Amino acid sequence: MRRTAARIAFATVSVTAASVLLTACGPDDPADAGRHADPAALAWVDKVCSGVATGSAKLSQPPAFDPGNPQATKTAMVSFLNSLSAALDDMAGGIRNAGVPPVPDGQSAVDKATTTLGETKSKVSATLTRMQDAKVTDQASLQKVVADADSTMSGLSEPEGPIKHLRTNPELDLAFTESTTCRQVYGGNA
Repeated sequence: MRRTAARIAFATVSVTAASVLLTACGPDDPADAGRHADPAALAWVDKVCSGVATGSAKLSQPPAFDPGNPQATKTAMVSFLNSLSAALDDMAGGIRNAGVPPVPDGQSAVDKATTTLGETKSKVSATLTRMQDAKVTDQASLQKVVADADSTMSGLSEPEGPIKHLRTNPELDLAFTESTTCRQVYGGNA
């Protein structure tokens, strides 16, 4: 049981935080060594990286599980899912608040990314509601709640997250690659 509950929490963290954030800025080398990102696109990407970082800060501490206390484990998972939901809102807000990307078809990339975040939040909200309503009295009832959550959250395994939609735009991809802010926010993986 502990392993399954931890898998939900850590899979969720990795999907929404680590994978989304660390792939946001990509490799250190420019996609095309002969070209450089437009300064306006770089400024936009810097805002996005900063906004996504704000959302991810809410996920810095995954829940603690107590295998001997099913109700406390459920409470910790509910709290984490609430934090995850708020973080997804912050991430989508960070992307929207950056404005329309100053590149061709930039709004389309933003729309796809924020739609992906919205769909993810819907799954998290559905899982949260079911978990809040579930009666947990022992290990068996907790295992059922976790199995139900596992089933709902299974669709969140996309490793690149919503940032992949922004990176499909060649101009934004180049800007993500060259962004100093992204490297500062996310370290050497940016």
